Parts: sequence; structure tokens; C-alpha cells
Amino acid sequence: MTPLRIALTCGLAFAAATSSFAQGTGDYNCILAGRLSDEARWAPRMAGVELLGQDGRAVAAADKQALSGIRQVRLSSPALLSRCDGNGQLALGPDSPGAKGPVPAIGPGTVAVESVSFPKLRRGGEMVELKLTVPAERVTMITR
Repeated sequence: MTPLRIALTCGLAFAAATSSFAQGTGDYNCILAGRLSDEARWAPRMAGVELLGQDGRAVAAADKQALSGIRQVRLSSPALLSRCDGNGQLALGPDSPGAKGPVPAIGPGTVAVESVSFPKLRRGGEMVELKLTVPAERVTMITR
């Protein structure tokens, strides 16, 4: 295969992946903003994720009431998109990491937050999960 054909094939594969994502074939429209301890403190908060309230101001509080009022998130770098777990307990992952491959992510910028949920961790604490309104043009694939 010539370099041009390889580039064209890769481009078409990327377009198909982002197109199928944008058409809603997956439910990958959540990101994690951080983890709350049992005492409702950030433990840790994700770097590059700034939470914004209804008025557009940054929300730094870690209590559920303040976090439930999040309406936007400003990302300074791409954030991995994942399935939404809601307020249920997180599923167990595999014992060993799999092979690296392309995964969906949302690019930097400000995006609307549909809802905030708090999936429980097995050993105490909760994750802060943001369900986003993901514009198709903001979806990118990164290797993870």
C-alpha cells in the first residue's frame, strides 16, 4: 500500500468511528470530574476540569448540593468519554490492562452538562460523573 492509500484508509476509519459515535451507537457521553472522599472532600479532583455553575462561575465546593448545580465544564485538555454509570456502584474492570487502542474523547473547551451523578466506590467515597451534551465536532479519538 502506498502512503497515500494508508493515510486515506486511516482517515476513513477515523471518520467512521466518530460518525458512529455521533449517531448515538454508544452511550459514551460521560466524563469523571474527580473523586469525593467519605467526608465529601476532593480526593483527588481531575486536573484540567473546571466546573461551572448556572451563572458561569467556577464551582470549587465538594458537597453534593453545590456539585448538583453544575451546568457546564471547561476542559483544558482532551477528556476520555465513558459510559455513564449513574448513581449505581461501579462495575469491576479486568484484572490486567488490555491492549492500547483508540478511545473516544472530547476536546478542550466548554461543554454543557446534562446531569451530575455520584457512582459509589466499593471501598468508600464516590466518583463525580458528568453527563455531557457532546457535539459531534468535538469528539476525537485518542490512543489509550
